[in-house]
Amino acid sequence: MTIGALPMLSERRAYIQLMLCLVSCLRLTALGALTSLAVPSRVAGAQQDTAYRQLDTVTVTATRTVTSSPLLEAAAVSITGADKLTSSPVRILPDVLRESPGVQVQQTNAGHGAVILRGMTGNQVLVLVDGIRLNTATVRDGPNQTLSLIDPEQIQRIEIIRGPGSALYGSDAMGGVINVVTKRPTGQPSASASLMYASSDDGVRAHAEGSVGRQRVRAKAGATVTRASDLDAGGEIGVQRGTHYRSFAADAMLSVALRGCNSLSFSAQGSDLRDVSRYDRLVDFRFDAALQSELQGPDAEFEFEPQTHLMGTARYDGAGCEGLFVRRGIAAGLSDQREGRLQRSVDLSGGGNAFAAPTRQYQRDDTRTRFITLYAEPGLPAGTSIRIGGDLYDDVVSSFGYEEMVATGLRRPLGRVVGDDTIAAGRFPDGARSTSVGVYAHGARLVGSHVRLLGGVRADRVHVLLRAGDDFGGDVDEANGNFSGQAGIETFLKGGFTVSAHAGQGFRAPNIYDLSTVSNVPGGIVLPNASVRPERSITYNVAIRKAGHRATIQAAVYATRITGFIDRLPGSYLGDTLFAGKRVFRAANIGSARISGMELAGEGTLSQRLTLRAQAFGTRGSQTAASGGHEPVGRIPPISGSVALRRSLGMPNGASWVEIGARGAGSQSRLSSRDMRDSRIQQGGTPGYGILGVRGSGSVSRMRVTAGAENLFDHGYREHGSGIDSPGRHVWFRVDLGS
Repeated sequence: MTIGALPMLSERRAYIQLMLCLVSCLRLTALGALTSLAVPSRVAGAQQDTAYRQLDTVTVTATRTVTSSPLLEAAAVSITGADKLTSSPVRILPDVLRESPGVQVQQTNAGHGAVILRGMTGNQVLVLVDGIRLNTATVRDGPNQTLSLIDPEQIQRIEIIRGPGSALYGSDAMGGVINVVTKRPTGQPSASASLMYASSDDGVRAHAEGSVGRQRVRAKAGATVTRASDLDAGGEIGVQRGTHYRSFAADAMLSVALRGCNSLSFSAQGSDLRDVSRYDRLVDFRFDAALQSELQGPDAEFEFEPQTHLMGTARYDGAGCEGLFVRRGIAAGLSDQREGRLQRSVDLSGGGNAFAAPTRQYQRDDTRTRFITLYAEPGLPAGTSIRIGGDLYDDVVSSFGYEEMVATGLRRPLGRVVGDDTIAAGRFPDGARSTSVGVYAHGARLVGSHVRLLGGVRADRVHVLLRAGDDFGGDVDEANGNFSGQAGIETFLKGGFTVSAHAGQGFRAPNIYDLSTVSNVPGGIVLPNASVRPERSITYNVAIRKAGHRATIQAAVYATRITGFIDRLPGSYLGDTLFAGKRVFRAANIGSARISGMELAGEGTLSQRLTLRAQAFGTRGSQTAASGGHEPVGRIPPISGSVALRRSLGMPNGASWVEIGARGAGSQSRLSSRDMRDSRIQQGGTPGYGILGVRGSGSVSRMRVTAGAENLFDHGYREHGSGIDSPGRHVWFRVDLGS
């Protein structure tokens, strides 16, 4: 793909700019921390790395991460550790979550990935990094690339809550919450490096990191470079031209232990993703997969350039302190997400032949977020805990765009008419702003020795201010308030069994995307709707867990009802159903939706050296249709599962093992009207699949080598809703070196 005369930085200059931005973030957040220290200690939060709590057989940090709140311990929570990164062929961060209970991974293209939790995705699933929102006010209502902007080499673990988390985190946490916890300095001088290769795309990822420090001052830094060629799919599909990408990521952290219970930390992280094409727009996926290379999609060009994420955070923490609040802390910082889109459509007016249109369009939308979070826990008798806190996020969007005549290079700026003025616009109007503020309180109480009661509430206010344009609803000044609550009960039985029941509310306030976007979507173009209102949900969850020395098993069933459900409906523009020759759609509260399902997961020791793990889940949903009847909820994944048998080799130089595993999914033919318009989903639905793979790992001195062969029978398959077919038969290896 080419981007013609776009004003792009060279690769080297882009990397230098990213590093300079990281340094700038560290400087700004350090200044913010000094300001934060002026806040009384009673409004602070909790120490990130200390005071571990044992929850069944999973150790989680007792901070304001997903699993920190006692309220959420009765919900469906799972932890994915960094060992998954080193023991499987991870290309982008969402790959780490494959085979996690209840998680469906969707990929629109090779460089992007999203998760579907309990039938929901996009701006109905909240993504956090170290407890800080990565969702901005421009996150769209479908699969997005948010998780792919995080370097997988930076993770310590990923915490997943399946079900609503709005009583703790506010808007967007309807289907669930993904919290990525990043690595911290070790306190000892160390250095490590890794190299991964996969034959399916000739992909290479190289990573290096180091840590220095003593008891009171610690620091770490790391960097990752990734390059991938076009992906070779299974069966007769072959190489998918245009699926290559490259990325660069870096991170740094400094932590300082102060006197007593107090500590400071400053962190910065950034990633730059390049050469990512919207592959499903280039090739028509509505037809048989074996013929894809012969069928032209709706676009001749569709590139994301750039895709950049920068974040700097300063934290003050106090743990085990004397006084009213034994745990307290505050975090403040800046986040910057930059996204550009180059698109050139296909002209079919030439007697059925496909020609690239004479013009192409570039849209650039950058979102800068300022944030502050705080929380505290008072000292209470054993068996009772309370946490209070709040947060504020302020998103400001900077947008511009132009239409370019390919033959001459002549450019016409994109804009929206507002009275006598014209304001710059990409997908959103320049200067759009969203401010959200929330406060919450949670508590837990042990009743006797076998029952624990949990409860919590949160109040939110989301204010959006923007100029959509005279033809798109005019000025928007909309504020939405919400109260969310959750409650649960846990019963501890003999034999290591725990039975829990949990009810929680979720909500999503209309964001800048809903209220102002002008964006191409499958089947047409989506235009703003200033009258859309919040969608709300309530979920009932019952779970049983069994924790023992030889096996851990968990099962959950749930039912969710969404009111004010937001979906895209056919609409009009100034009385016409077409805009720029494309079918008009608008977001609207169409009615209600119901989603229910079951999740099963377990891991057990069969013998001294054999371990078996397995998971499966199924989801079903229905929603109000545009016609007034009912239809399936869009993007509902089919019944899916995985199983793996691992044998320890018992070698003296660390944990060495071999593993055989299988993963698969049933077919999905229950499609919504929106699914039927989606170029990522075949006509009639997505076929089922099953694949088999083998992996192994061993170490020599300070070097560990892990390798595997995946999709051994070279099946051609696609995960439901994805825009690319999955890798065919291939081999991969990873080498880790550490001091």
